[in-house]
Formats: sequence, structure tokens, C-alpha cells
Amino acid sequence: MGAGVRVLRIEHTNHAILRLRVRGIGCDEVEHVLRNPQRVYYDVVTHTMIAIGPRIRRSNHWLVVVYIRVGDVYRVVTVIDTKSLDKLVDRRERSGRWVRVW
Repeated sequence: MGAGVRVLRIEHTNHAILRLRVRGIGCDEVEHVLRNPQRVYYDVVTHTMIAIGPRIRRSNHWLVVVYIRVGDVYRVVTVIDTKSLDKLVDRRERSGRWVRVW
């Protein structure tokens, strides 16, 4: 690996693996969003983190990665592919379920 490139340790739950397969999402897309999220939220109900970023392989689509970070390991719980990101985020922010971290 090149200088300055940090390897992310990523684990996927069985549910996340199923969602990746069903939705045709590559693990590289998940890693890309975890490395370069455009927004990050905390879910106060499930106590998980949510990283959001654009899909690599589908233009005008967003990838929502729900994960738990334990030490230096990102444990991906599920992934969501959406075209209407604003609706999804607005609903959860207004309800108080998601709190924006950055």
C-alpha cells in the first residue's frame, strides 16, 4: 500500500451481506462511503452510526451505510441504496431519531 493509505477493517453482518447481494452493491462502495462520507448521523434508537455518500456505480443514487465502530473495526449492519435521500434523512431528523454528527 502507498504511504498514508490506511487499511480499514470492515466486517459485515449476515444481514448486510444479504443486502449487498440483493442490491448489487460492492464492498468497495461501502468502504468508499466509510472513508469519504458526505454526512454522518447517530441513530439514537439503534445506537448505530450512519455514513452517507454517493454510489460509485449508480449515478444519482446514494448509499446509506449503517454501522457500529468498535475500536478500529467498522461492523456494517446494513446498507440502503436510495435515489430520494432527502426524504429519508428529513423524516428521521424531524422525528429526532437521527442526530447529525457532521
